Amino acid sequence: MMPSWCWRRRRLLLVVQVLVAAATACVARADPSIPGGAGYALLFSDNIATVEPFHDMPTTELTFEAWLRTSDKCHTGAVVSYAEKTDSKDAAERVKAANSFVIWDIQDLLACRGFELLDRIPDPENLSCRSAFKKSKESTDQKINLADGQWHHLAVTWNSRKKGLTTVYVDGMKRAQAETGNTQEIKPGGALVLGAEQDCYNGCFEKQQAFYGMMDEVRIWSRELTQTEVLKHFRYSGPEIRDSDLVAYWKFDDLVGDRGIMTTHYQAKDSSGRNNNLNILTTPKQSEDNVIYRGKDLGFPALDFQNNYAMNAYFQGMPTKDITVEFWSKTPRVSDAAEDRDKYQELFSFAAIKKGNGRVDDDGGYADAVFMDDAILIEKYNNEFIDSGWLPDIKKSDLKSTLGTISVHINANRQGNGFKFDNWIDFAVDWRDDQWHHIAVTWSYSTGETKLYFDGVEYKPFWSSDKHVVKHKSPTKGGVDPHIASGTDRTASGSLVLGQNQECFAGCFSPTNGYHGSMADLRIWDTVRSAREIKDAMTRQLSGSNERGLAFQYEFRAYDSKIENQVDTNYNGQMIPRYINNLKLGGSGPTWHLSYCPLEREDGQPVELPRPGTAGYALELDDQQVLMLENFEQFPAHAVTLEFWMWSADKCRKGTPFSYATGGYEKADNSFLLFDYNDWGVSVMEDEGTYKDHHSGISATDGQWHHIAVTWESRTGETILYDNGRRVWTAMRGKGKSIPSGGTLVIGREQDCLGGCFDSDEGAKGDTQAKEVNEYGSEDFFGMIEEMRLWKVVRTEAEINEGMRADDGLSNSHGYNNPGLDPNHPDLVAYWRFDAGNGYNVIDATGNGHDLRMSFIPHWRVVNWLSICGNGIVEGAEECDDGNVNDGDGCDHMCQHEPGWFCTQERPSVCTRPGDHKDYSHDDHKGGYSPTPAPPSGGRHGSGGDGGYAPPYSPDSSSSQDPGNSSKKGGHAGVVTFFVFVAIMGAVGTVAYVKREDLYDRFPKLRIAVSNIQDKVFRRNRQYDMLHLDAGEADILAPEFVGMQPGPGNYRPPQEQPETATSPLSPDNTLR
Repeated sequence: MMPSWCWRRRRLLLVVQVLVAAATACVARADPSIPGGAGYALLFSDNIATVEPFHDMPTTELTFEAWLRTSDKCHTGAVVSYAEKTDSKDAAERVKAANSFVIWDIQDLLACRGFELLDRIPDPENLSCRSAFKKSKESTDQKINLADGQWHHLAVTWNSRKKGLTTVYVDGMKRAQAETGNTQEIKPGGALVLGAEQDCYNGCFEKQQAFYGMMDEVRIWSRELTQTEVLKHFRYSGPEIRDSDLVAYWKFDDLVGDRGIMTTHYQAKDSSGRNNNLNILTTPKQSEDNVIYRGKDLGFPALDFQNNYAMNAYFQGMPTKDITVEFWSKTPRVSDAAEDRDKYQELFSFAAIKKGNGRVDDDGGYADAVFMDDAILIEKYNNEFIDSGWLPDIKKSDLKSTLGTISVHINANRQGNGFKFDNWIDFAVDWRDDQWHHIAVTWSYSTGETKLYFDGVEYKPFWSSDKHVVKHKSPTKGGVDPHIASGTDRTASGSLVLGQNQECFAGCFSPTNGYHGSMADLRIWDTVRSAREIKDAMTRQLSGSNERGLAFQYEFRAYDSKIENQVDTNYNGQMIPRYINNLKLGGSGPTWHLSYCPLEREDGQPVELPRPGTAGYALELDDQQVLMLENFEQFPAHAVTLEFWMWSADKCRKGTPFSYATGGYEKADNSFLLFDYNDWGVSVMEDEGTYKDHHSGISATDGQWHHIAVTWESRTGETILYDNGRRVWTAMRGKGKSIPSGGTLVIGREQDCLGGCFDSDEGAKGDTQAKEVNEYGSEDFFGMIEEMRLWKVVRTEAEINEGMRADDGLSNSHGYNNPGLDPNHPDLVAYWRFDAGNGYNVIDATGNGHDLRMSFIPHWRVVNWLSICGNGIVEGAEECDDGNVNDGDGCDHMCQHEPGWFCTQERPSVCTRPGDHKDYSHDDHKGGYSPTPAPPSGGRHGSGGDGGYAPPYSPDSSSSQDPGNSSKKGGHAGVVTFFVFVAIMGAVGTVAYVKREDLYDRFPKLRIAVSNIQDKVFRRNRQYDMLHLDAGEADILAPEFVGMQPGPGNYRPPQEQPETATSPLSPDNTLR
């Protein structure tokens, strides 16, 4: 038997160990990223922010100010648009009202008040807004071009009392001025939109006119500022400006008080005191009325959509063979003028993967696995194609109009892959009114027969494309063959979105295609319903699971920001619980980013820059930088995995993140190349594929962070592309070839010769090619890169997802205070963290010496590093995390203790009140955890906004960290201080231990706290409990986590059956 003194020593040692662990936790603190003096800015990437109605819009004179940063060179880019409400039946008057005040065209900036025509070429009568500025900008050299990638302050003034005098200032300097003659007062109460140009009131947006870039410090004044006044305020960084003429002031610094915790902000607060808050995100709202059909209330509740969505990013069990989709919809009346119509209304969008059979040598040159953004797409369009030249065989006498047409896409991706999956069919139903209508679409897997029923009546199609074979024929003459995409296979899992069109999984939305209208009673069947079945059931309530063939049903009754599926789905013999496929309500909009806007403090000095958290930095790249490694020894020869995080909003260029060359042009300049982030492609040893599979049809330039991975294996040539952990494309490249070592690696530029011959725009730095031999336009990368790893093995899908989670600080071994992977892994060839924050080198963390060297001044950017409240892990500034964001359960929506509660540090936290403590036991909490989804947000990488990958930045403004000592390992304290602290605490702990029972009786919370510390320190192999999925997390989570949501049992998603490849068909070059 062990003597008593030995027991005492063991107990004392235990107390010291506990205190040491607690002290270590205190000093090894994990910090969030901290904003600088400029706070935050909004990134616009084909999205909008609105105030409607804007009652304080100035009427007789005004000034608009904003800081802007953009490198967009292919869109006209509207900065701001104000539209007046009008009931006029005259189309010209409606257009003038929509153009009440517009600032647009960032490469040749104009400010227009009340013009019917913003631009007209030619314009001999000088009717357009551009003509009004001719006298002040006589030569092309005087163009106001803001698209140079730098921050610029823009101020525009207008005064009706001075013959409509409009003046443009850039960086405080007058650049253009014109007396436009437009002196009519502006009507307040209209719609103000940042980031797009309205062609009708609060809508009718066009992608070509979207603004792509950063915006900060937006102000609107009700007077014409002088140049002196512009110069006085334009670098101002204070909290407010006290001036009665300042009617709106959006600083976009709303996230500063979020204490380093991800928070979704739906509005940007107005700092002028006028309460003109700017709407950033909106969600669908419950309609006041049910579906009314032919004067009868059908009892179906409805939701109103306004450029937002209902979504499940990891939908399970969508029928892969025969299918029927039906729902009720109501849209605004279609205008009689083309100028003020919503061209597209996206109703139903399901994205999935054509997985292939796992072989890359039997597809006839096509890719084996393909991303299908339009696996099922049902949309309404209001374009007129009669007499347009697109339908030469259809006369107006046969088909009056194509307005109000319903278009159906089946197993389709219209970009890349040799157009093999260009499958769509159009039905002219003349849907132009503002009444409720029932839409039903059926598709037969074996034959491809596609039918549309509008209010129970079958319509014949007039236009179709089957594997890019395009046909058209008037419905009065029998219409086109209704068979498309016969026998094409896809996965049953994917992402389902109502109200938006997906260009990537669960994202890449555009307000151009946003749904404006109401929707109700969605039903999805795993059979082809007959005309009689559809007509008989469309107006009656269903009985859910008792209906034969009913796979899903949604009654549009919003609850807890979601609409619930009413049916348990049977897929491949496995029952999928209904809650798995609930749809989350959300919206897409501009996203918050740490601002580097060049503002100044009160003393005239520049404001401080953002400070990094434990995730460090990323490197911003453009055509002004060359990041290179020459003589790259040990480059993998027969198996490669390349993975990295990237962020870009560049829709103009074919950006290349990774170019490894071992020889000259068309010999070995493309030894291993990942190119075109707007339509990904891969080249291995000059094998770029063919017309059939050169491009993947997938992009990653939506202004959200993406994790991109590419694997290649020489023996079979199998090349796999992953986007955010999902396998999205599989093709064959470089079969049997070997990649030589000793070549040159360039990050962010595409080599056509060793170390140079870049395809770039005019003005780019480095060894660029002449414009005459630039084959593809600019291939320079514009955006940010971090955490790039090169492996000498083919990493599995599970391993890639493991790396993603580690980068995001969500794995057991790499948490919030230590993100990233172990650089000593034997299969790692190079690991570039991009964490230096200064200097011209990017160090290879593996120690293999593959350091990258920069030729020009670098742009280091702080990576947002925020804790995720609601994920069941206590991290960062969180005091608790019980796996939800509900108040009233002890841990509030910001993961802080609620008064009168105590929460443990478990995964998830267990919260109790003092009266419950006597019954507390870890073992009592078994399987009772039923969290609710986290708020609309994403992973820690990047910026926020619902529906995209990353959440808003929310740093703790009171925290501090020395930038020079910042790294992904966190901070450290002095050694002497640490040991003094341990000695003191050890002595105190010894006394406390002897009197522990007395202390426990007096302070019940103390027993629980000590118990939690012991468990935290000594528990081994803790399992990660649950990662909660919701719409905003769509782009960060791996497929294996699907199903880990609240509900009974231990549900796991069903496994897909192997799929066989379809027979390749010759593409038709006819384009729609």
